[in-house]
Amino acid sequence: MEKKFLQVYLLFFCISLSLLLFDGFADVKLGNKCYSLFSADFHNFFSKFLKSNDLKEENERLLEKIATLSYEKQIYNELKKENQELKEIIRFKFNYPKGIIPAEIERRTLEEINLSYQIDKGTSEGIERNAPVIGFKGIVGKVLKTGNNTSVIQTLKNYNSAISVKDTRSGIEGILKWNKKFFIEGVPQYADLRKGDSLLTSGRGSVFPKGLPVGIVTYVNKKMGDYLLEIEVEPFEDLTRIDVVFVIEK
Repeated sequence: MEKKFLQVYLLFFCISLSLLLFDGFADVKLGNKCYSLFSADFHNFFSKFLKSNDLKEENERLLEKIATLSYEKQIYNELKKENQELKEIIRFKFNYPKGIIPAEIERRTLEEINLSYQIDKGTSEGIERNAPVIGFKGIVGKVLKTGNNTSVIQTLKNYNSAISVKDTRSGIEGILKWNKKFFIEGVPQYADLRKGDSLLTSGRGSVFPKGLPVGIVTYVNKKMGDYLLEIEVEPFEDLTRIDVVFVIEK
């Protein structure tokens, strides 16, 4: 729109200038009048045009500054998060009685069915197959495969996962499994198991040592005609959100 307006003014300006030159041979000062009229308007328009360009450039500079500040804030938040994680790792390693190897999750399966991770540590750092893996809050799974510098972790969210667990309040034991939800099988209906009870690994089996935190009982139901309790569990560790894990040295 401004471009067209400028072209029209330039056209009239040229006409006025021509008439002004023609004034030297004419009695009527038409060219001078046209020139004065359009030169004044053109000057006003050109001033506004320059001011508009200045505002546009200033807006671009401000937008660039905002983008830079936003990027710097993002970097700061990431560094703050990494610093907090390092502090938690150091504190966790200091308080944990067994030898552990911290590792970062490089990638994870997109689907939650048979969820697995790839971590940035392997046999060169002492990672062994079937070693138990925990997070800051509780058990995560076990090492399924090992490479020189990477390993694959099979999480609790796996159809093949089966862990012997124990109720910290009553001492009742069962097998924690997963099939679209976590549940415990093998607990008879007369057993003293309640909603809100905490679960630890019982130590039975060759993978997980005794006393690792597992989760909390969220649902208990005595089903008619069944000899076993229907029990659902929520793990302490959010398996879809963690970024750091600890492999327990065997």
